[in-house]
Amino acid sequence: MSGNEPYPLTLEPIPAEQVQDRSGRPWPMGEVPESSLGTLWLATDISRVAAGPQAGRSLGYLRHLWGADLMGQNLGGQPEAPLPVELKLKNTGESAQALSLSEYSLWYILAAADEASLKAGRPEVEFEAEAGRCLWLPPGAPLWLGAGLSLAQIGPPARPGPSASDDPRPPAWLVPAPAGPEEAALFQDQFLSVRLITTAHRSDLAASEALTFLWPLAGQGRVLTRGPAPTTRLRPGRAVLLPAALGRYAVDSGGTVSYLIIESR
Repeated sequence: MSGNEPYPLTLEPIPAEQVQDRSGRPWPMGEVPESSLGTLWLATDISRVAAGPQAGRSLGYLRHLWGADLMGQNLGGQPEAPLPVELKLKNTGESAQALSLSEYSLWYILAAADEASLKAGRPEVEFEAEAGRCLWLPPGAPLWLGAGLSLAQIGPPARPGPSASDDPRPPAWLVPAPAGPEEAALFQDQFLSVRLITTAHRSDLAASEALTFLWPLAGQGRVLTRGPAPTTRLRPGRAVLLPAALGRYAVDSGGTVSYLIIESR
């Protein structure tokens, strides 16, 4: 396996806050039960590669090593700029959590207890939480997460300096747009696109010429490529980064697998 050829990178999750079970016992890095409380960073600049010739190295290092092959032409010449997409897994456990975010973000609900809810915006609006729904939150809008929620947070990193101005648009549920027999488009703007795929068959896909992440939600499968790591495991709890120069790839599974495709434009 060549250390210079890009391949799909499985990333080690990083506890951003103490991850604990109901008794307060901390959980190790890796799989985290839904009943836990805390935040895991699944993809950020300090994320490290879990397997292959670059195992143990950070994305920051690989941005200098691979440049546009990793980031795409638009960002390949800016290795000092923040990673344009950050992925976090949040579990509220039995406690509510209040947040204030400077950038817009998407909140995909992975699991929700009965009567779980969240509140967002000014004036505050309450949303009844339901697994499989995605909430768009404008910059500067406060967010209150109720107990019993497990959420995927997708968005750009917070920029240094003053917080972003409040967006006049209110928080809103995103209505998935059909994009294919097994695919739905959740969100797209000039910076980011998010799609959801649920399939029980092999999906042959073409990687865009930009940074792309696969976030497995349910089931297990394999990412098939022709690179130095031709088979990469796809399972919940780990994000997989697809370098911009990867080209074609396939997702294969013996059963139903569900995952988000997140592309940075």
